[in-house]
Amino acid sequence: MDPNPHRVRTMVRCGSGHDHELCVQVRRGVPPELRCSEEQPTGWSFGGGGCPLPKDLVGLVERELRDHFQECRRRGYVLVAA
Repeated sequence: MDPNPHRVRTMVRCGSGHDHELCVQVRRGVPPELRCSEEQPTGWSFGGGGCPLPKDLVGLVERELRDHFQECRRRGYVLVAA
């Protein structure tokens, strides 16, 4: 694994309509506007509600980055619907 993990700001929107901001470690580099800040540990989150996270969260984030990179950059985060 890369010794310098790439951590991306991610918004998980659960079926209940709650948004959960997470810091997800991925295997590819991300531009500065999508990176988590240094003080945010992986898994760091705002919100609550007890919504379950998708089983393959990392894979979903990487796919969203691959398929909708420009939209992610425009938003400033990766959006994943759970």
